[in-house]
Amino acid sequence: MKTKILRNIFPSLGAVLATALAPITAHAQNLYVTVLSPGEILEYTPSGVQSTFATGLEAPRGLAFDSIGNLFAAEAEFPDHIEIGRVLKFNLSNHVSTFGTVGRGFFFLEGLATDIAGNAYVLATDQHTDTFPGTIFKFTPSGERIVFGSVPGVPNSQSANFGLAFDSAGNLYATATWPQTIYKFAPNGTRTVFVGPSAFATGAYPLGLAFDSAGNLFVSTGFNAGNDTILKFTPSGVESTCATGLTNPRGLAFDSSGNLFVAESNPAPDGGILKFSTCGGMPTAFATGLNRPQLLTFGPPR
Repeated sequence: MKTKILRNIFPSLGAVLATALAPITAHAQNLYVTVLSPGEILEYTPSGVQSTFATGLEAPRGLAFDSIGNLFAAEAEFPDHIEIGRVLKFNLSNHVSTFGTVGRGFFFLEGLATDIAGNAYVLATDQHTDTFPGTIFKFTPSGERIVFGSVPGVPNSQSANFGLAFDSAGNLYATATWPQTIYKFAPNGTRTVFVGPSAFATGAYPLGLAFDSAGNLFVSTGFNAGNDTILKFTPSGVESTCATGLTNPRGLAFDSSGNLFVAESNPAPDGGILKFSTCGGMPTAFATGLNRPQLLTFGPPR
């Protein structure tokens, strides 16, 4: 009798349990990309439908979301031909504000990353000396600016510094095009060399960075147009090649299903975003006709 009554009261209990015990699938995430000309941030649904997230920006590059869904973007202004780098913050209502500035004389704000505490980090190239080192600025949630670390440069190279990414342990990785090095910063700011020039071919300069779910670091190498590559490094630094024959790859990002997206920073109509399902496989064109797309990030799951 009790069994019959329970079945009458909860006729769909079995269906509820079946739903609760069903395999968890990856949530959809939209992809965001900065485009130099015109200065804008574009947003793409997983199926590739494009919309404009922000316009009227000057030389936007780095992008990163924090844990609650705010989007940070690195931008360089050029008043009176003097570079002034700043970090913009788009809140959940898409209201934009200046989160922090890096001051005059810092340009090419490329890599941007956030940590679990809500701090934003940006990698800027410093033109105050002829070695053009990189400086990593840390902005706390209150907007306080702190110099977190530096990336050495090479005399008279006019080097630029592009990639910035955190691993799952909270270590921050940064690229230096010259001298073809990827640096690793511990949470306390201690700098070590993760991989040096011997890891890269002549003319292959490390640019964009992204980690996959297994902790492997993927690196785009550029300035060798038509023969650029995506390299893969295990956590211990063992190197392999993921893709070859690219042209000016910059930003890298993984979706929740493990697909790798790569921005090829070419002038329109040749700029676009490629999608790789596996290393060594042929990419598909996710987006085309862009004018110098730069860096990528995925938004919060929807």
